[in-house]
Amino acid sequence: MRALCLILLCFSVLPAANASDPVRAIVSDSNTPPYAIFNADNVLQAGLSKDIIDELARQLSRPVQYLNLPRARVEPWLLQGEADIACFLSPDWVIHPKQLLWTEALFNTQQLMVRLRDAKPVSAVQHLAGKRVGTTRGFTYPELEQVFRSGDVIRDDAHSLESNLLRLKQGRLDIVMTVDLSYHFYIKTSDDQSFAADPLWSAPPAVYCGLSRHNPAGAQQLNAALSRMVQSGFIQRRLTFYMGRLAAD
Repeated sequence: MRALCLILLCFSVLPAANASDPVRAIVSDSNTPPYAIFNADNVLQAGLSKDIIDELARQLSRPVQYLNLPRARVEPWLLQGEADIACFLSPDWVIHPKQLLWTEALFNTQQLMVRLRDAKPVSAVQHLAGKRVGTTRGFTYPELEQVFRSGDVIRDDAHSLESNLLRLKQGRLDIVMTVDLSYHFYIKTSDDQSFAADPLWSAPPAVYCGLSRHNPAGAQQLNAALSRMVQSGFIQRRLTFYMGRLAAD
């Protein structure tokens, strides 16, 4: 009986023992603003990812260690336990989704196909035949993977949305793939009226945070805190802020 009590006591104090451990959060500079905003020294300075992780750490009274990794290394670091969390992912966008833990959906994001304003609208995959499409290096586009592999549509990677939009202006691309939050934030901050955007034909996918399984107790804490943030409206208020609309009280 005494041994059982000691075991239960050890488990009961486990979260407190980890309270000083940092939340190791992957935020890649390949995430376009306002998902992540880096300064000239390539240090994460602001953005939705920082808002979410900083609030998460505040709720858990833990420090944060931000890890700026290439998109291709995000999943391996989570699988190997070298990072605790990475957000704005989906089980459909990683190779081994069942080897990660997943939070509830943070929000839905609309995929957009950006074109020059005077170009013809795009509403079906057939309209992309023979086109060169600007994509973000390391990102997955499930709706287009088949036509990319077949060569019917040419995938052309760059590191940033800004680089792709510049190439679109220069006539080196026909279309640029991005998401609604990034596109509207770019238009809001640049006031560039050169472009128009058509929604992808599929339903807007949900985005989640992926959690490493290497620390189950820690992952449970992160998951519970993120659930509270979703339910409280914290994430929606930050989305509203970056979209440039007046948040409700």
